[in-house]
Amino acid sequence: MRKLFLLIVLLGSVSVWAQKQYTITSKSPSGWAPLAEGEVNIHTSLINSAVNSKDTLFWVEYLDATIPSSWTIGLCTNVQCYSVSSTTGLKEFFYTGKGNTTDIKCTQSFGTASGKGYARFIVYRDGMKSLADTIFFNGNAPATGLKNATLPIVVAIYPNPVKNDLILTLSEVNLTSLTILNIIGKEVMKLDAMSGKSFDVSSLPNGIYFLNIKKGEISFNKKFVISK
Repeated sequence: MRKLFLLIVLLGSVSVWAQKQYTITSKSPSGWAPLAEGEVNIHTSLINSAVNSKDTLFWVEYLDATIPSSWTIGLCTNVQCYSVSSTTGLKEFFYTGKGNTTDIKCTQSFGTASGKGYARFIVYRDGMKSLADTIFFNGNAPATGLKNATLPIVVAIYPNPVKNDLILTLSEVNLTSLTILNIIGKEVMKLDAMSGKSFDVSSLPNGIYFLNIKKGEISFNKKFVISK
């Protein structure tokens, strides 16, 4: 009887794996950054080991978060980057081919508060939510390394979220560069700080962005959201 029970458990485990046919490299990834850097990027990956080449559709859902009140959360898959709202939640799909690996990244932006926090998501293959994996993205913003916190450059961005024109108020005009970065840190637009205070960003898709301001050796980011 004992051998029969163990065999049933083993077959059940094999059956679950055969249905899921994917692995998450880390279900509790962690990351940290000094408060002055503005955000921490925390990565894990999904490896699609499906037998059927058509099994490419996955879903990710936001469950909850325990973070300081001024922090905000973003999520990136290979489809797009999303801003996570604690009131509306998030449910989005992404595709990854048979045998492929997809990076799943959570960004935790600090605002003005140091501390620790986590955001919790579930990931599952389409039609198999009962077999979902829960991922805890753990972020840490120690209150050290604040060398950029007292910069004499004051930047105001409005409206935020923005649809079309991003309006800036800068206390410093002699800048080295002014660029827009997407949520993974890639430059998507270069701005001319001398050309005016209003910039058309309507060509960029919805998501979380950072205005990167540089003057000599000084570099820091100002976060904003595009929502149309």
